[in-house]
Amino acid sequence: MLVEYLTLVSLFAGVSIAKIGDVCRAPQGSGTCKSESSCTTGFTIIDACPNDPASVKCCIQASCKDNSGQCLDKSRVSCTGGTWKADLCPGGNNVQCCQKTTPTPPVAPVPQPTDPFIAYLRRLHDLAKQYGGDRPANQLVMEWLRHEDYDDARWTTLIGGIDDGFTEHVKKAGVTPIKEFKDPEYSIDIKVSHLGACMNGIFLKGSASGTDQNEGDVTGWGGDWMTFYGEWRRDSDDQPKGGKYCLDHMCNDVDDTTFKLRDLVEDADCYNVGLRLRANPNLNIADEMGKVLSGGYKSRMQSFVGGRFKDRANAQAVAKSMLLPGNNVIINAGRIALIQQKGGFFVKLPLWLSDEDMDDLTKGFADRLFRIVELEKVAYP
Repeated sequence: MLVEYLTLVSLFAGVSIAKIGDVCRAPQGSGTCKSESSCTTGFTIIDACPNDPASVKCCIQASCKDNSGQCLDKSRVSCTGGTWKADLCPGGNNVQCCQKTTPTPPVAPVPQPTDPFIAYLRRLHDLAKQYGGDRPANQLVMEWLRHEDYDDARWTTLIGGIDDGFTEHVKKAGVTPIKEFKDPEYSIDIKVSHLGACMNGIFLKGSASGTDQNEGDVTGWGGDWMTFYGEWRRDSDDQPKGGKYCLDHMCNDVDDTTFKLRDLVEDADCYNVGLRLRANPNLNIADEMGKVLSGGYKSRMQSFVGGRFKDRANAQAVAKSMLLPGNNVIINAGRIALIQQKGGFFVKLPLWLSDEDMDDLTKGFADRLFRIVELEKVAYP
């Protein structure tokens, strides 16, 4: 009898007798008597809850030896959001450590110098939606951006007037105009009214293809190119070669010409964004400019030059076409006015240039433009 008693004692020396809901103990640790199906955050040990049905077992919750996770029965539960690692838990091979992958904490966005301008555009777009009318919200925003500097008779003739009612609506809302913001790539001050006027032209008129010319081009790069021609003719006594004049003075941040680097940046952004907004009326001008200023600027010149001018030979042909009379009488009249504005009333018009001088000038235009594209590719490979 003593031998039988000692045998029973030895059998249960490492396992406590318990019932459902009671604390149970086993060599692997302490737990609670539960139905096996409800032990989802630990692992089970048999024979530790003998007063309950066979489906009730000791559910032990234990941390892994290195405190890197929770010990679970991988044959019954999944390690959601983590990975299994063996040899870190008591029990059989089925009990392994579920190590959860620590999520990377969200990084708060770093404020950017262009954030106020994007918020400004978003506010204007909201006001435009509120205002209603028969013009798209994006168009109303562009008209507000240009209304102080680009709403004279020449501009209204070229692309139409602005909605004065919306202008008053914005003023009554107490919106303070932003006139300039710092470009994130070149660290130059962007003139908001020129950007808006150019974008308005592209949005309404699109951009010509090939060597054709249209009002959209004139509101941007085409108009800048015409006035730059007038400046070259004004300075031609000192710099008779148009090509060299382009390479020396066009699209840089040193010379105060009418085709500075700032103007080119504005022309590129208004072309790229204006065409996207024209093609998809559901887009928001604030979102699209936000994409440009938060990283899209790394390929802005490639998009603009590749989209409008294609290659050097075509760029030279397009530049020549923009300086010569075409079928649009409004553009023809505007061209003369812009060239005379900088070159004087008796300026030599492009039509009177020799073929040699025209080729030299337009080659300089194309070379300078594609040099800027090449520099962009080097900066952002």
